[in-house]
Amino acid sequence: MSRPSPDGLAPVHLAPDLAVPLRAGPLRLVFDRGELRWIRLGEREVVRGIYLALRAEGWVTIPYEIRDLEIEAEPLSFRIRFAACHERGPVRFDWQADITGARDGRIVYSARGSALSSFLRNRVGLCVLHPADVCAGRPCIVETVDGDRAESVFPALIAPHQPFRSVRAILHEVSPGVEVEVRMEGETFETEDQGNWGDTSYKTYGTPLHLPHPVPVKSGATIAQSVTLSLFGITAAPVEQAAASVPGALPRKRNSAEPVVVELTAGGELPLPALGLAGAGLAALGEAEAARLRGLRLAHLRADLHLDTPQWTGALECAAANARLLDTPLELALFLPDDAQAALRELAARAAALRLRVASWLVYRADDRSTADGQAAAARLALSGIDEAAAFGGGTDQHFVELNRRRPLPRSLDRLAFALNPQAHAHDDATIVENLGSLRRIADTLRSFAEQTPLVISPVTLRSRTDASPKAWRKHGERPFTDDPRQDTSFAAGWTLGFVAAAAAAGFSSLTFYELVGPRGVMEADRGFPVLAAFADIAALPGAVVAQARSRRPERVQALALRAKAGPVRLFLANVTADAHPVRVDGLPGRARRAHLGEPSGEDSGPELELGPHEVVRLDY
Repeated sequence: MSRPSPDGLAPVHLAPDLAVPLRAGPLRLVFDRGELRWIRLGEREVVRGIYLALRAEGWVTIPYEIRDLEIEAEPLSFRIRFAACHERGPVRFDWQADITGARDGRIVYSARGSALSSFLRNRVGLCVLHPADVCAGRPCIVETVDGDRAESVFPALIAPHQPFRSVRAILHEVSPGVEVEVRMEGETFETEDQGNWGDTSYKTYGTPLHLPHPVPVKSGATIAQSVTLSLFGITAAPVEQAAASVPGALPRKRNSAEPVVVELTAGGELPLPALGLAGAGLAALGEAEAARLRGLRLAHLRADLHLDTPQWTGALECAAANARLLDTPLELALFLPDDAQAALRELAARAAALRLRVASWLVYRADDRSTADGQAAAARLALSGIDEAAAFGGGTDQHFVELNRRRPLPRSLDRLAFALNPQAHAHDDATIVENLGSLRRIADTLRSFAEQTPLVISPVTLRSRTDASPKAWRKHGERPFTDDPRQDTSFAAGWTLGFVAAAAAAGFSSLTFYELVGPRGVMEADRGFPVLAAFADIAALPGAVVAQARSRRPERVQALALRAKAGPVRLFLANVTADAHPVRVDGLPGRARRAHLGEPSGEDSGPELELGPHEVVRLDY
């Protein structure tokens, strides 16, 4: 049984602050606050996660508190027991976990629970995450609850609807000669493609979504579910082959002293997406705030105009004043009522009187925040005289899934847009960083039906812009879920730089981030956040292109490289973890001037440097 110690083992009866590394024979994995994560064969990921989720009505995630945790860890096996309690609003639900890992690679996660109150739920039960970067396009065998087995394929492009239904087990190859089976009991499961919500996984879960929800749960109701992972064909040779198949000879230990390598390669530069900020219609800027924002050289400011409400006129006037202060055109998101003609005529008259400069109009229906056929044409007819250079776009103001399931005619739009936040399903730092990898697959899926239409993400936020939890469910002094406490930290700046790099590599032409001011913005009152400095440092190289920079450990260190027309390179390195990491930069000769975000270039730096926890630095070559 584990005891408190400085090397990271978890004390009995306490949830560990950090992840606990474990072994199940040839498999390595991490236990992290109730979840099994990153189950790997060598360095080949087999399963990304196994966990229990309770989603109340409105898809509100109800967190749990772990009690009576016991971890028995042997060199090649383990057993974990704990009790978990969900308690928020009307929800009271307790469950007990018994998790084992054996020397032959067999892992079993069992959960038994009971409701201590009556409430409405959309889901209560175990979930399995399959890594998209490993599984996409790969064959598998799906066993249904009826015992039928059929050959299938994990979808390469993001599937708009569930690719596997009525699932009991999924079998697929993880390394030549080695297969993994994941078997679920206690519920009817199905699999969805979480790329629809900006995640880098497929999720197998119960209850199937075609069944009515939310479902009443009565006090005393019970569940008993299990997930069993089994390996077939395992020998020493496939383990060695899997470990050798990952470029870069990745470190074998979580806190290895081996440097994270960042490689810069010549050629293949990509356009830097146009960068803008949202929230232009929410608050009037003061001169001091405007002075900070002018240095960002923004391509546009976004304002939302809900033409089905009387408040849109005030938002338009506020946005126009802010745009004049910053000398920046507007990106205006229009939310049209069913009878839009009168609203469009009034908007055209007010916009003409304000002499607006408009980079783009994004046209959506007010009732579902998606673009209906013909709406962009109607808006173009009414508004094209305001700014002849303005583009008319649309898609969805919600998650990519809405665009993937209701695909507009691309030829009717000058640009195709959707909104994104990386926390649709999980809220920890590691998942948020991991989900940067979803942008390439989203872009590939868009190009399969959008032809050459420019691709836009607007807005990008750390969290959802709406809080699905009733206000009465919040504890005293608790922020609304929309306000991420990491917004004003270096983590947000590092994640944003990584997002810009990933979006450029995927081919997105425009990105609109956050808000101008406030808890969801880039500054508050007289204080600029680190992300403001990140945007300023990008803007300091006008006309720059994105150079190829690859971090071999993107879950630890994110990298964005910009090359100015005259040749200088600016490399941003962001440690997105709470641990210090040595970093080695390969591919650029000579020394660089190192500085933190927003600061003048400071000391000389060679190819190797140390990045402290959540530290973001700029290297000027």
